[in-house]
Amino acid sequence: MAADMTGEKKALRREMLARRRAFSAQERTALSEMICARALDFPAVKAARTIMLYAATAEEIDLYPLMEQLLTEGRRIALPEIVGSGVMEARVLPAMDALTPGAFGILTPDPARGDRISPEEIDVIIVPGAAFDADGGRLGLGGGYYDRFLPRAPRAVRLVLAYDVQIVPHVPMGAQDVRVDAILSERRTIFCKYMGNHGGVRSFETT
Repeated sequence: MAADMTGEKKALRREMLARRRAFSAQERTALSEMICARALDFPAVKAARTIMLYAATAEEIDLYPLMEQLLTEGRRIALPEIVGSGVMEARVLPAMDALTPGAFGILTPDPARGDRISPEEIDVIIVPGAAFDADGGRLGLGGGYYDRFLPRAPRAVRLVLAYDVQIVPHVPMGAQDVRVDAILSERRTIFCKYMGNHGGVRSFETT
């Protein structure tokens, strides 16, 4: 059973990453702008004081303009800092020029300029991934970093910003896999429905 799920995940991950790569640079820029504009209007983001984002790769939605806007608004921004195998912490990003290469070459806040913060202080976490479904299912990239981190942030809204092609009917989920609360794409807003330790039953709507 576990081997079957692992195979399912690998196949879905390959398909989703290929879908992301299929966008031209111009398409990716246009979609990123649309999705990030929607994120700024999302109620949980509008109300949040501390927001955790991530340093996007070239194929992901470009979150850097969103980070800059949130910093301009006076929000406290945090990014992941990888500290061990499958383990990450949240570190404050005081300004865009404080980004520096970290583990695996991933940009992270300069430790000399931004402190680590407790996950319990975070209001919204923008969660990356390869695929998502309307029940909050999330397929990550295989490292397990967010599956370990998210339960440590019990009050944070788990928000996904995704291309619409990344939303699928079903994501295979194991016992260790953590679900998300809401998904924003260029076309849809999905409030996920699931039963779990994080907030109990969620309502499901699309607009």
